[in-house]
Amino acid sequence: MSDAQAELLSPIDAATLWPQLHRLGTEVAAVRLGESLLVRAGVAATGLTRLPRMPRTILLGIRKRLGYRGVLVARELAGGQSWEVVSLRLHREKDDGSVQTLLDEAAREIARRGGRGAFLRMLEGSPHQAGATQAGFAAYTSERLYAPPPGGSSPGGAGPFREARASDGAGIFRLYCRAVPESVRRQEALTQQEWRAVHDLYGAEREFVRDEGGSLVVWCGLTSHEAHVLLSEGEGDLAGEALACIGAHLGESGTLVAAGYQPALERAALERRYLPLGRRLVLGRRLALLRRAEERVALADTFAVPQ
Repeated sequence: MSDAQAELLSPIDAATLWPQLHRLGTEVAAVRLGESLLVRAGVAATGLTRLPRMPRTILLGIRKRLGYRGVLVARELAGGQSWEVVSLRLHREKDDGSVQTLLDEAAREIARRGGRGAFLRMLEGSPHQAGATQAGFAAYTSERLYAPPPGGSSPGGAGPFREARASDGAGIFRLYCRAVPESVRRQEALTQQEWRAVHDLYGAEREFVRDEGGSLVVWCGLTSHEAHVLLSEGEGDLAGEALACIGAHLGESGTLVAAGYQPALERAALERRYLPLGRRLVLGRRLALLRRAEERVALADTFAVPQ
């Protein structure tokens, strides 16, 4: 482990960090909008809490004289039980000690704030995975990234899909329980309360669902740049229908994200000439809730009076 210490950065530190970002040229975390989220998190650290949709953040740094050896930003996910490391940047091309130190301190700070878990996305084969592993993060699933086919898809209707409503929350969670292996759910969400954090992890801005037999069989969560899918096992080409829905709403610069346990979705994407872009790992760490122990002695309601 590195001898350097990671420390929480003050609003003044955060304000002086941004001109130095070009010196922190190695990006460890592979997230959706790493640079944008880093800047937004830094703005949050300055105390401007009135900005819209600004989650609680943790901003950590390892100082190197007047500069920084590494910087980490984590954001609180919905429900407050889990956090996501949205950016981890280094001065060196490889620095396992700084990666481990930053992630260790982030885990302690998350636990102090009542969090029970932390997530991190990293490109498969990343040279920084060793540092993350030493900090207690373990890969529990992977995500294959696909670019839309050349020429894209013609905009059209959602077909058998409709936009999700607030009342669909329980149905989407039941679909998640059917579609996702228990080994993954054990790390992410076993309860509907924990599902709120996973839903926030997807970052869906628009959601489409398909009903069949009184239950939801497909969910598509889209942002302007990524699309996630949950598929129920059943008859018919549900994967193909999901891709048709995605093609109607995802831009040409967007990315389809197929989890490692979704071979049907991957096959359907390849058949429709989606282009593989690579694979990233999803790592997680379970945390113990930190609370100050108080010494208490149980006393009886009545006491014997000495004679």
